Amino acid sequence: MRKALGIVRFEEMKSKTFEVIRVTERLCEFCNGVIDVKKEMLRTVQISDRDDYENLLTRSKAYDRAEADLENNEVYFYDHDYPGDVHPRCVEKL
Repeated sequence: MRKALGIVRFEEMKSKTFEVIRVTERLCEFCNGVIDVKKEMLRTVQISDRDDYENLLTRSKAYDRAEADLENNEVYFYDHDYPGDVHPRCVEKL
């Protein structure tokens, strides 16, 4: 189960290794709905002390949102992209 990285306590992440994954959601210019999603594995991080934890929280602030999946040892950083594309149904509404 994923939850916001900001509410995950250090004790929950201590002594674990996490894959950090960037998720880029391409959004429709008209409705802001998701057109497609691209996932990219950025790095693997070991949370061995509070500095590692704080460093991860600091890095997460550069993204639109961040989530942690403690069961699968994954951290997701979300970005949004407006590539100039639109859903076909949004074009039909014009």
